[in-house]
Amino acid sequence: MIGYRTLFVIAAALMLLDAVGYSVGALGPLRRALKSDDPYWTRRLTLNLLLANQGLYFAGLAAVIGAIYIDTQPKAANAVEILCFLTCVYTVVTVPVLTPKDWPHVLPRAIAGVLILIAWMVR
Repeated sequence: MIGYRTLFVIAAALMLLDAVGYSVGALGPLRRALKSDDPYWTRRLTLNLLLANQGLYFAGLAAVIGAIYIDTQPKAANAVEILCFLTCVYTVVTVPVLTPKDWPHVLPRAIAGVLILIAWMVR
């Protein structure tokens, strides 16, 4: 059987894969679609997209840190994994509500959230 630490690592990898997928697949088209005649607003919208993308990477890296320290610093790592789980839930709820046809994009985060839950149960 797969150990709980491996489940945390797989969840973290899925979260990072989701961040990379967003970077590669969405940032360019979104930036082009939101291009404004005002250069300031073009830069501001780009900044907002990059900050959102930063959050995806941050959550994925936090999940990796949680997985690394789950045995040596269980309380701190558990708190980090709770934060990561909540970011997964947030994605799973907000994407289908705000952009229903984009629901497949939540699959990596949904799977990661389920893996985090399973890891907690087997731990």
